[in-house]
Amino acid sequence: MGSPNTEPGIALQSPFKGLTLIMYHQYKQIFQQARASIDSIAGTLDAKYPADSGFPREKWQAVSSTGIFRRAVNAESKRDAILLTVTALERLGEVCKDSGLTFSVATHLASTITALDKFGSPQLKARYMDALVSGQLIGAHAISEPNAGSDALSMITTAREDGGDYVINGHKAFVTNGSVADVIVVYAKTNMAATADCVSAFLVETRSPGVHLGPTMEKVGLSTSPLCELTLENCRVSKENMIGRRGAGFFVLSYVMQREILYSFIIGVGEMHRRLTRCVRYVNSRHQFGSPIGSFQLVANKIVEMKIKYELSRRWLYHVAELMIANKDVTSEVAIAKVFVSENALVTSIDALHIHGGYGYIASNDLGTEVCNALAGPIYSGTNEVQRGRIAALLGINQGKKRSRPPTIQNTKSFARKFASSARRMSSGTPSELLDFLHDDVQIFVSTTLAGESLDERGTAVKLYYAVRDKIAYEVFDTDISEKGLRASQIVKDRRGFCLHKALLYAAACRSQGLACRLVASRVTNHVATRELQDLVGGDVFLHWYNEVNVGDTWLQVSPVFSKLLCKLYGIEPLEFDGYSSAIHQPLSGGLAMNYLDDPVVFTDPRYSELIELVNTYHPGMVTPGGRIPQAKSFRAAL
Repeated sequence: MGSPNTEPGIALQSPFKGLTLIMYHQYKQIFQQARASIDSIAGTLDAKYPADSGFPREKWQAVSSTGIFRRAVNAESKRDAILLTVTALERLGEVCKDSGLTFSVATHLASTITALDKFGSPQLKARYMDALVSGQLIGAHAISEPNAGSDALSMITTAREDGGDYVINGHKAFVTNGSVADVIVVYAKTNMAATADCVSAFLVETRSPGVHLGPTMEKVGLSTSPLCELTLENCRVSKENMIGRRGAGFFVLSYVMQREILYSFIIGVGEMHRRLTRCVRYVNSRHQFGSPIGSFQLVANKIVEMKIKYELSRRWLYHVAELMIANKDVTSEVAIAKVFVSENALVTSIDALHIHGGYGYIASNDLGTEVCNALAGPIYSGTNEVQRGRIAALLGINQGKKRSRPPTIQNTKSFARKFASSARRMSSGTPSELLDFLHDDVQIFVSTTLAGESLDERGTAVKLYYAVRDKIAYEVFDTDISEKGLRASQIVKDRRGFCLHKALLYAAACRSQGLACRLVASRVTNHVATRELQDLVGGDVFLHWYNEVNVGDTWLQVSPVFSKLLCKLYGIEPLEFDGYSSAIHQPLSGGLAMNYLDDPVVFTDPRYSELIELVNTYHPGMVTPGGRIPQAKSFRAAL
């Protein structure tokens, strides 16, 4: 499927390389059609416009006419949708020399179409999707603010609920496509806590009262992609225009940004191929000292390095695409792609200019423009510095944050005094590694539980509650309480654990659906504990772990630990969660109660060190050096 002008030795690899022969034949024709649709508008894309002509609407409509937007949402399968889109975008990067236009295409596709397709209600899709995929409406998203760039939690744009609407106030910076956008996905705080569930996403029409678009900013590169600031003053938006659930904004944004990186940088890979082809042609035709300059080893080495960077970048992005198709967690892989491909694109653009020598420095040859365009890559979609920090965190590398000291007798007593005197709210400001709700195992657990049902917040919370309660066996002894063992993904894999495990999995499952859910620890007097259990914890006062889930703006107490067996043992009604009342302060058989002592500790984004410190404070003999609960003396004690 190489282009007609591809140089010998650098032909493109097919995106379906590695498929079986049958699959190859099934996909070959549709992939050729996707690339051919871009080739059909090559003449329009190659047209020259004056430097000050602004956004190239004729080219925009030509790109839209290829079906590139429509295929992303209307393909027969997720595999078709992703690979056909990626293939067409890669070809667009090769054919179109206007990187500003292609950047606007990727932004429109990821920021608005992807967000609406994945998280929008059927009513919202019916109102906007057809016009978006036809290119009639242009989309954008507004995330960054003058004082909140990569640190999105610091945003101060707010959305206040008022009857059937939200009233949005705030100021957004760096809105790509903003000057020409018809609709913008605005991310705003629906509560002021600096937690993962504080932000919601709204689809806002730019013609709405209170929406003010600033003038188009002049940039170093990507000049035809309009960038502006956005001010919202008492902008009233219907609740129907919320994308996803309330508080699910960061979940929407995380999904969208992964697609934006894939789409933007596969275009960059196409540009790298075009640049490579041009350089090969030039070094074979340009002669110095009686020989083509390609015969000089240093020049040839530059070309080889360009080839290596191109091939590895391309293969990694298609690897990421395949993982997305398989519903894998691609957090690390996308961050790697962002850093690797953006820096390779910048290096190859500089090398291409240098290979062309003095001619490369002439503005009309556009090689300098390509350098300026590539400068943006390490900045947009999350700076490469932030991406490297994310990769380091996923590797478990300490990021310089204050670490908890190992519990000693002295600091344990101090911790206990603080615990007994007042409730503490602990939050790292970023999602916890323990609540790895994007992990494939958690996603499968949730999707199997919900089975594609269309449920409201309460219905979703109840469904997930029963899944965690009944599908994860309640066992205390010989369970894994290491950092790995307390990750939601590992809990799903082990299918057992005590109340801490269940509470962590329930919090992760809720967050996967955009429901705010936090972890709570309280000390209780357990009147029905076995002798073995009392020996383990050092008496009849236990740490009981449960959840608070936000349903209808109300925090409900939920305890997924109560399996059917425990309900019978404790004399508790099987249906503890009615969606409205407390689900933990329940009488036991014989008129006794699980007496709750002191005030609870609430963990919004729990860290392993915090949880294990609390366990060691009150139950110092509960965890072995290997990170497990010691084996019970009898099977009965596991109840």
